[in-house]
Amino acid sequence: MTTVNDLKVFITGRDTRCDECREYLGRHAWITLEGDSRALCLACADLDHLVFLPAGDAALTRRARKHSRLSAVVLKWGRARKRYQRQGLLVEDEALTLKRAVKPCLE
Repeated sequence: MTTVNDLKVFITGRDTRCDECREYLGRHAWITLEGDSRALCLACADLDHLVFLPAGDAALTRRARKHSRLSAVVLKWGRARKRYQRQGLLVEDEALTLKRAVKPCLE
């Protein structure tokens, strides 16, 4: 479940530019918002080392988040429901490949 303190990464629906490095990101870019609604690319937000874990496997998501020091929820605007919908999670690669996270899910 998404809480107020979670880091959020948004998948944009329109052309976007990073407000820090001024790089053109295009449509469907992954951004995070800084305090005054500044859009930052994942590299500028220092989240580019995280790997994407798609939604669908609750046990794996729970374990990967538990073993990751840094995680972010990935959200995308759903036009049909008119709200942001959770697409998955960004976690550290080590947390995802740890036997503690993956092995219990395979049993």
